Amino acid sequence: RQHKGSLYARARVPEYWIINLVDGLLEVYRDPIADPAAPFGWRYGSISRLGPRDFVSPLEARQVRVAVADLLP
Repeated sequence: RQHKGSLYARARVPEYWIINLVDGLLEVYRDPIADPAAPFGWRYGSISRLGPRDFVSPLEARQVRVAVADLLP
């Protein structure tokens, strides 16, 4: 999460998702910001942890609603 996320943020990837199988959650990282303390000088300013009853919309397709339960086993 720290190293790869910092690289994605540095590349200005607007969002990325991690399906956290251990905790049964979807982690949504958004809003890359500069942070000298981060491993590659960037991190995500917004982190959401969503459970199986939640829905999420990708930034590039806000009209789409994805059920988090559909992403989890």
